[in-house]
Amino acid sequence: MKSDAGMTPRQKNRQATEAAVLEIANRHLDDDGAQSLSLRAVARDLGVVSSAVYRYVRSRDELLTLLITDAYDRLADAVDASVARDDSLESVAFAMLDWSRRYPRRWELIHGSPVTDYRAPQDTVVPGTRVAVQVARLVAALDDDADDPRLSSESAARDPAALWLVRDLEELGLAIPPHSALRAVSVWASLLGMVNMLRFGQLGPESATWEDHLMRTHMLRLTCGTGTPASETLGSPHVPPRQETR
Repeated sequence: MKSDAGMTPRQKNRQATEAAVLEIANRHLDDDGAQSLSLRAVARDLGVVSSAVYRYVRSRDELLTLLITDAYDRLADAVDASVARDDSLESVAFAMLDWSRRYPRRWELIHGSPVTDYRAPQDTVVPGTRVAVQVARLVAALDDDADDPRLSSESAARDPAALWLVRDLEELGLAIPPHSALRAVSVWASLLGMVNMLRFGQLGPESATWEDHLMRTHMLRLTCGTGTPASETLGSPHVPPRQETR
């Protein structure tokens, strides 16, 4: 995005309108979900005729791409802010969980069921990997070389999948060894799975009461024995415990 100082009045107006379109579309997404998104409804709330919106967003798919990119970036910004305060995997986990609670429809858009007849373009890849790269960086800092020879650093160095992961991460600006790359995938999948289970009620309606407790325990199990000091209790400095009632 250009700075205001280097923009013409016309460019500033266009940027302001594009920001307004995104804000309105996010509001519709939060209220009704991705399947109900409508450029006509966005135009109505923007106060313009439907055809005018197409000067800024050419199709529903382009609008979805903008929303997906924005959601990935906002989630990653929340994680980055949390990691700046406490550089740990637990900090990442609670930032993700908290963001999913505040924006459940946006979480669903990027980590839930695919939107019918939509295929995300390549330019969503980099924003979509920002949090995963943070996880990989933190995993690489752990002392996690396994006793099992099948999971050792020597074995991983010969694993073609591990070498592929290393190359992909290097393209994203992170250089880590093959065994850390393999472990990072497992940690990332486990973390995403836990947030999804909690967000989509897959543990039953009462799970909402225990979300923070379940996430704390999950992260202890993921990190204990890997060089990360475990908390003496299940309390977390990142998210205040909920009132847990029986």
